[in-house]
Amino acid sequence: MELDELGVVEQPVVNTSIIHEAIDYSAFSLLQLASMAEAEITGQSILQFQDSMRLQLIIVKSQVRNKTEQNLDKLQTLLNSVYHDQGFKGDWKAFFKVKNALVSKVLSRRKGVPISLGILLIEMLKETGFSAFGICFPSGFIVKVELENGTVYIDPFNGDIVDIQQLELKVRGQLGNHARLTPEMLQADSTETIIKRYVSVLKAAYIQAENIELALLCSDILLRLDPEDAFEVRDRGFLFQQLDCFQLACNDFTYFIEQCPEDPIVNLLKRQIKQMNDEHNAQTIH
Repeated sequence: MELDELGVVEQPVVNTSIIHEAIDYSAFSLLQLASMAEAEITGQSILQFQDSMRLQLIIVKSQVRNKTEQNLDKLQTLLNSVYHDQGFKGDWKAFFKVKNALVSKVLSRRKGVPISLGILLIEMLKETGFSAFGICFPSGFIVKVELENGTVYIDPFNGDIVDIQQLELKVRGQLGNHARLTPEMLQADSTETIIKRYVSVLKAAYIQAENIELALLCSDILLRLDPEDAFEVRDRGFLFQQLDCFQLACNDFTYFIEQCPEDPIVNLLKRQIKQMNDEHNAQTIH
């Protein structure tokens, strides 16, 4: 079944809510969870994706089959196979498009954004014996690999191994010239944190594509994972507002105001609530 440009199947299938607050993250790989989230949002077949990924893993494993040590030589061979021979790369020209975020589309197109490319790369690394982890780095997703003789960091957007100095420059470029790289920034993030980041990227892509309904599905997943996330409740309120679900939007804005009364956006939300209530009252009168 093919996805259209916005990542929607032509004949959507009904998926149960398989991503939820009580999910056992240890029971699934990062890629499995990402594909489960995608399946729930778009109707993409998980089995079809798994078949495609299985073929990809056969290719990668064949390239490193004679290398038994988890060292830099084996890692570079794998990266050359993925990024040079097979042509995986970041897509600068359409960076914020849905097709660059959905892992199934990234696998088939071999183009994407750092987090989706990174999730795929981590799966390939782990399946070939490496200890690989994801980092939600300030400038974009980074892959951390523990080798026999030390730790290396990979930019999944281009497959380059980056050193500490390059990571420092990325931090300063994102957070300002006075920002500095800290040890905490290089700590591997949990599977839960990465999946939340992945779904958030999907949500942002759908918002840019003006597909508010699918953005709302992303928000629903995020709130299932963390029901008390006031900022996500606020964001869902904006989505409800765009869908003219004014009462639901007011409820979400009110919750955020109660939870974060000192936030700078509170006054704006209060005006939004008043405006939506006024419009609702005017419609009721007429």
